[in-house]
Amino acid sequence: MTEYGDRSIIIGGHAQVSGMIATGDNVTQNQQVNIASSEELAVALDRIERLLERHATDVPELEGARRDLADVRTEAESGDADTERTEKALRRLGRRVGGVAVLAEAVGQLGAVIGLG
Repeated sequence: MTEYGDRSIIIGGHAQVSGMIATGDNVTQNQQVNIASSEELAVALDRIERLLERHATDVPELEGARRDLADVRTEAESGDADTERTEKALRRLGRRVGGVAVLAEAVGQLGAVIGLG
């Protein structure tokens, strides 16, 4: 204990902490969430669509990848995106195209644009 009192934070058990924690006098905490512009989002989605066409023979689950991309597009463009649904579709899409490096990279970039990567 200091002259200002105990400012410790104890997190135990099987706790999962996600997010920021701040304690003490005059503490400021800022979190920035980058949300891409609709143009950036459209560019990232369209790029994957073009790459899927270009590398169609290299993607064994092509139709599944297309459906996953459509799910991501629908959720990302909606006014009330379901983050869990988007994350799952993005994860499936990444798994389906993982054998094609340029597609895997594009999916990673899409995740970053959406704010999930």
